[in-house]
Amino acid sequence: MKFFKYTCFSILSLALLTACSMEQSSETSMNNMNKQTTTNTATSKHPLVGTEASDFELKDMKGNTVKLSDYRGKKVYLKFWATWCGPCRQSMPELNKLVEEKDRDFEILTVMAPGMQGEKTEDEFVEWFAQQDYQSVPVLYNPDGSAFMDYQVRSIPTEVFIDSQGKIGHVQLGAISNEDAKKIIKELK
Repeated sequence: MKFFKYTCFSILSLALLTACSMEQSSETSMNNMNKQTTTNTATSKHPLVGTEASDFELKDMKGNTVKLSDYRGKKVYLKFWATWCGPCRQSMPELNKLVEEKDRDFEILTVMAPGMQGEKTEDEFVEWFAQQDYQSVPVLYNPDGSAFMDYQVRSIPTEVFIDSQGKIGHVQLGAISNEDAKKIIKELK
């Protein structure tokens, strides 16, 4: 019996250390996983790569409606994230620098799900976001989580790169540097 309990505890511990899970909101767990999550790469082809990017219609922080299909003809860097995810928060200042680059040939959108899975409500998020160092990053609200489901987001952050023809060219599990993001985007049609 003691061996069984030890084995179950070990398996559970290993599962918690693999990535930021959608169900996790523990700051301690996020800090422990930070190094591992930010260095993970998509080593096998994600099932969505090569498929048509699922369209969505979401509100931004100013209440404007944003449709992914409006960006057809442009490459899109789409980041799914959460405020409770340590690697997400740590990657945002660098992403902000990329957003502020004037000569980029692609769009950047981020998606969060207010009120879901331990995430802040819209009002809480606005107040929290105003205190962050990455206010140029465009944030879209997905309160029902439908875009997270459509893009099969299982861990946070997940970064999706969409080519100019609206097809998913790459899915990155875990945070990515601006340099690596630019390499991926350059390879897209």
